[in-house]
Amino acid sequence: MNDLIKNYTHSRDLVKKRISELLTLRHSLTERGDSLRAGQLDLDRRIRILYTELDELTEIISNLTSYQRRRAESVKA
Repeated sequence: MNDLIKNYTHSRDLVKKRISELLTLRHSLTERGDSLRAGQLDLDRRIRILYTELDELTEIISNLTSYQRRRAESVKA
């Protein structure tokens, strides 16, 4: 279970990193007045999708952690 949580946490960290990269790219393109290129790259949609994935990963980690805690408590009892 710990490995599973660790893998999901790693995936969540990668998604956070990618969101940051895309936000930086979008900001850079808009600063240069190249919003057309940002549109061509479909950055807003990609960022939205990654935020959705981030929320899902966070929820999964929370559920797994909660389950692991409940299991540990039931073993103690």
